[in-house]
Amino acid sequence: MTTAGTVPRTQGGTTLLSQCLGEFLHRLHRIDTHPAVLHLGVLCGANIAFLGAMGCRISVDGHAPLLLNHAPDSFSGVLAWDAISRMPVEEATPFVDGLRKMLMSTGVILAYFPGPPGGAEASSGRYRIVGEGKLAIEPSGQRHAGQKVYQNRDIYRLFSRFDVVRLAHHKSGTREVLVAKSRHTGKS
Repeated sequence: MTTAGTVPRTQGGTTLLSQCLGEFLHRLHRIDTHPAVLHLGVLCGANIAFLGAMGCRISVDGHAPLLLNHAPDSFSGVLAWDAISRMPVEEATPFVDGLRKMLMSTGVILAYFPGPPGGAEASSGRYRIVGEGKLAIEPSGQRHAGQKVYQNRDIYRLFSRFDVVRLAHHKSGTREVLVAKSRHTGKS
């Protein structure tokens, strides 16, 4: 686990120095030269343009709990943003298991778990890719019912069938995690 920081606010949001986004993008292109990426949560045209310019094929699903109808081995990666943290706890584990089935071998998921209420990045919102290592978080100003503040142990438990590539803890309390679908038979 590493500790990362935020930089000054942008218009209506916070700029986050991502510890995982660059590695997520790198791993996508190791899987496929034109990787299929599932973008969850609030649509951001800038993200679609950024990923498209990198040769990615993008599927967007703003209704995360309903997406489990994609075929197995459909995606090289999933940008989950804070979609998992916004689900009721009892739905998060089966949802993550469904994402795992949709990932190709060694596919990756990038997810964010906002810190406690009152933190600079505590609310749910839209994540906009500013560059390979930088995000702008544009808050919606509300926490969703059932939204849990995940601790490291909760995140490790949630992704127990994955290899945790990196877990970064930002000063605001937000946790950023990059996981890869495990090749080990015990985690299949």
